[in-house]
Amino acid sequence: MNPTLLNSRYRVIRTLGRGGFGETFLAQDTHMPSGRYCVIKQLKPSESSDSQVMQLIRERFAREAAILEELGEGHSQIPNLFAYFSEGGQFYLVQEWIEGLTLGNRIATQGPMSDREVAALLDRLLPVLEYVHSKRIVHRDIKPDNIILRQSDGFPVLIDFGAVRETMATAMTTGGNVTKSIVIGTPGFMSSEQAAGRPTYSSDLYSLGLTAIYALTGKMPQEIPTDPQTGALLWQPQALGVDPRLSVVLDKAVEPHPRDRYTSVAQMQAALRGQAVSPY
Repeated sequence: MNPTLLNSRYRVIRTLGRGGFGETFLAQDTHMPSGRYCVIKQLKPSESSDSQVMQLIRERFAREAAILEELGEGHSQIPNLFAYFSEGGQFYLVQEWIEGLTLGNRIATQGPMSDREVAALLDRLLPVLEYVHSKRIVHRDIKPDNIILRQSDGFPVLIDFGAVRETMATAMTTGGNVTKSIVIGTPGFMSSEQAAGRPTYSSDLYSLGLTAIYALTGKMPQEIPTDPQTGALLWQPQALGVDPRLSVVLDKAVEPHPRDRYTSVAQMQAALRGQAVSPY
C-alpha cells in the first residue's frame, strides 16, 4: 500500500476498523475540490487464491460493486459507492462517509432505548430492508455496528453488506471446484439457517429483531437466556415496561425456526403498525 495515497488519489486519515477480510479507513478524496471524506474498505482475498481464483474474484468483485452502486443510488439510507479498484493484489471499495454513531456506540454510551424509540427505528429501517430484498439481496450481517444513526437527521443508515466479503473468501478445492470457505454473519445475531450457509430474507428479519432487542436491553444475544424446550429468547425480563405489541412483533421475528417467523418485510411492517398480517 502506498503510505501516502491509495490509487494515487485517496489520502488515508485513520483506520476505522480491522477484521479478517481487511481494514476500513477514513480517507480524503484529493481529486475532488472539496477534498470530501470517504470510507475505503480494503478487502483481502483468501490466501489460498491462485491466478484462476483471483480472476474469478475480480469478476465477482466488479459485479458486487455494481450492486452496491445500484443500492446506494436507489435509497438514501444506504451509502453511495463512489469507486472501486484493485491495487497490490487487494481490492478496495470507496463509499460515502456517513457521520454519526453506530447503534452499538449509541447504546454503549447512552444506554438502552425506549420502546417508542425502537419502534421508530424499526419503522425507518424496514423500508430500507424491503428495498434491498426487492433487489433479491440478503444483507446477511445486520447488527448494531452496521447501523449508523446519521448525524444530520437521525435516520438509520444500513452499511457493510455481506456479499463482497463472501467473494473475498472464494477459494478452490483440490478437485478444482470453486468454493466459499466462510459463512458471512456475526455470531449471536445470525440465524441457524444462515450459520448453515442458507440465508433467506427472514434471516435478515431475525437479525433485525435481535438488533432491536439489543437496543431495548443493552444485552448481546449471547447474554440473554433461552427457553430450554423451545429455544425462544427470554428477553422481556431484561426490558420491563416494553409495549406488549412490540414484544409480540419481536418475538415472532426471532423465532428459532424460519417457518415461524415473518417471511417478508411487509408482514413485519404490518405487524409493527398494528395491522392484521395476512399469511402468504
